Amino acid sequence: MKKKHLFAIGVITLIVLAVAVFFAIYRSSDKGKYEKIVIAQAGNFFLYAPIYIAKDAGFFKNQGLDVNIISTGGDDKTWAAVIGGNAQFGVADPTFIVISSQRGEPGRVVANIVNGVPFWGITFKNIKPFNSSKDLKGHTVATFPSPSTAYTLQKQMFIKAGLKPNIKQGAFGTILAILKSNNADIGLELEPNVSLAQSEGATVLYSMAKIYGDFAITGLTTTPQIIKNNPQLVQKVVNAIQSSLNFIRNNPKKALSFLRKRFPEIKQDIAKKALERVLKENIIPKKTIIEESAWDKAIKIRIDAGDIKQKGDFTTYIDNNFSKISCNQ
Repeated sequence: MKKKHLFAIGVITLIVLAVAVFFAIYRSSDKGKYEKIVIAQAGNFFLYAPIYIAKDAGFFKNQGLDVNIISTGGDDKTWAAVIGGNAQFGVADPTFIVISSQRGEPGRVVANIVNGVPFWGITFKNIKPFNSSKDLKGHTVATFPSPSTAYTLQKQMFIKAGLKPNIKQGAFGTILAILKSNNADIGLELEPNVSLAQSEGATVLYSMAKIYGDFAITGLTTTPQIIKNNPQLVQKVVNAIQSSLNFIRNNPKKALSFLRKRFPEIKQDIAKKALERVLKENIIPKKTIIEESAWDKAIKIRIDAGDIKQKGDFTTYIDNNFSKISCNQ
């Protein structure tokens, strides 16, 4: 009995070892079939949905990529992570490429992530929706601090209306609090905070997206070296993002479910309204291709602000070749 018992134990042990070896080999081979890359971003923003869904819905994996998304705390830090070799790609204001290039550190924008100015003027006061920018007369607007795009565009809106800019600057995440404390009449906000404010009784007075149309405000950036040395990698990343853009528009309910997992603190109805708004106003683009007119608007803002000395050639900074291939697949 003892011999049979020992034999049985031996057989079971061999089976367990065989299974363990099999799964170890399987996991090793599974890891080996994906190329690991890093994409840097300033922080987790609802508007960066194309990147999140490309990862969470498996579009990066479909391209053979294992993507790690890291947060840096700012657009300048994001580009620093790319040129420093800590990330292969960055999600940031694409005009930083021009600023960096003028300092001797060239870069390229290879995909469109956010296509329009994603700010809306909102209020908790009894103010009617605007018919023109002249309706700003007599009102104070809270925006993110200068030299942010929000501040610059809001300042221009005052100036074009022939009005002296009346702007209250507030840090990211404080705009609604400024409005509720009656320190400003209007707040220039992003989604999903716009939909959240509406649920609390706020009114949307104007949309910057409708005023400016296509506007290259956020892109996928990389270095000329990566494009030259590994164009296949760039193509795979752009392919995945285009698949994500297609998915968001064709399957908004499923896209919303992925975003809810990323942003569990946002209530279902708020997230739904936010996604509907950014799709309706083309904030989330249909294609990764960056239009020259959208780029020119973004560059003009930076030239007017004194951040960029001259426009430069469109093709010097924008590489649409990968997007054209992904859009035609």
